[in-house]
Amino acid sequence: MGNTFTIGIKNYKKVKKEFRKLQQAPEIVAKRIVSDFKSRAPGWIAEEVVSVYNINKREIKPSKSGNVSAGSIVAKGKEIKSVSLVYSGRLLTPTHFGMKPKKPYKSGNYTLTAEILKGKVKKLGVVKKITKEQRKKLGKNFRKQGSRNSPKSPNMLLHTGNKHEGGTNYIPFQRVSQRRDDLEVRKTISMPQMVSSKRVEKKIDDVLSKNIGKRLDQHMSRYMK
Repeated sequence: MGNTFTIGIKNYKKVKKEFRKLQQAPEIVAKRIVSDFKSRAPGWIAEEVVSVYNINKREIKPSKSGNVSAGSIVAKGKEIKSVSLVYSGRLLTPTHFGMKPKKPYKSGNYTLTAEILKGKVKKLGVVKKITKEQRKKLGKNFRKQGSRNSPKSPNMLLHTGNKHEGGTNYIPFQRVSQRRDDLEVRKTISMPQMVSSKRVEKKIDDVLSKNIGKRLDQHMSRYMK
């Protein structure tokens, strides 16, 4: 499941003043601002997102090669009126948000948590290893078919099958029926949802207005001499 969100200079309330100035600015200045927006705005926006969400800035800010691990950011348009950044991305697993533990404990017992919003740790599930006595009570049906009495399981860490160094080895799954193989991956929020969130909307509005205003003043002073 993917999500998309578009940010353009003219979309934001506080940028309206700068937008009006830009419409009257020389063509060279307008072109410079468009270039600045495409190259610098993703970093400005990422800074505001990570002030609210507990995700590594490197995941939502383009690298030198232009890649974004949490999705993609595509710059579109050549003019002030049409320039925009299109954020796309899938729903992310809790591994991106300080999930603990990162792998099951040897005891088989653990409480799974994640911190999606900074400072707010959320409990995702409590896993307890089945004892020998419980296993006996469940009988042959459990041993042969892997079925359980409960209609679903708590969120629990299962191996991803990763064979590459640095990859993700465990992510949360939930069994959603009595069948042992009826599993669903636990997801949280996507990069476009974070960028479009009401929690960061004003912050992005403010930072775009402030930084575009600064860049506009610098270019105007340089080209209007």
